[in-house]
Amino acid sequence: MNNGKNSVDGMIFLFHQELSSLYPEQEIRAILYQLFDDLMGWSRAKVHLNRGLLLNTESGTRFLEALGRLKTGEPIQYITGHVEFCGLTLTVQPGVLIPRPETEELAVMVTRDNQSLRNQSVSILDIGTGSGCLALALKKAFPFARVKATDRFKDALDTASKNALANQLEVDFYQDDILNPSSSLGEGDFQIIVSNPPYIPENEKADISRHILDYEPENALFVPASNPLLFYHAISRFAKAQLAPGGMLYVEVHERYGEEAARLFRARGFHPVELSRDLFGKQRFIRGSLPG
Repeated sequence: MNNGKNSVDGMIFLFHQELSSLYPEQEIRAILYQLFDDLMGWSRAKVHLNRGLLLNTESGTRFLEALGRLKTGEPIQYITGHVEFCGLTLTVQPGVLIPRPETEELAVMVTRDNQSLRNQSVSILDIGTGSGCLALALKKAFPFARVKATDRFKDALDTASKNALANQLEVDFYQDDILNPSSSLGEGDFQIIVSNPPYIPENEKADISRHILDYEPENALFVPASNPLLFYHAISRFAKAQLAPGGMLYVEVHERYGEEAARLFRARGFHPVELSRDLFGKQRFIRGSLPG
């Protein structure tokens, strides 16, 4: 087996050597698999079958360029320019939050809870859509639904619109700020409202990894430490007015503030309100029903 830098095996060794101080071993492996898929079109099995193969000059150069960017802390998703989410390939770029696995769990939860609506012309709203991941996943799951999505920032809406076009999914996007909504967007007729708003208190920045803090948009991540439920107050007010009777509100929450956010929703008149854990056991999701 050729273990030089220009072999597949040598490149794998180099990535582990150069990135070990930035990422755990499991994450480095995931990055490598993603790069081999993106740059070579190789499955995981093909990577293992070809570990002794020499990379050509162009491929070797592209791997080394990606390695250089990874060493600065740049997220792999910004380097490849895309991410997989609920079976969709979504473009992501600096200025737009990278969809997380837990947000994919939220999309699955909404889809599973509402299977009876799959073939109905329901109305769905995604607040703070970012890349459009939730809105597009739900349009895919509910093909007859009328799906609307909002975001405060034009860059995010431009990316979300491109993702809708690339995945041939029809979603209506609006620039609006839930903290100061300029339009109602509906007339009390949404059956489902979803949101993954900013929820990390600013005083937790020191705990955030470099590749998130230095590259992803702070306005999509952080809220004032003095008001960690800022967006949940606004979302619950809006949803109370715009959900149809019996409609459902789903949000992603900070693990430390789940109970407090759930109490807020109950006080707003939602019942029942349930707090659920993600796959890592953290309190991460709230679902609330607006009584009919």
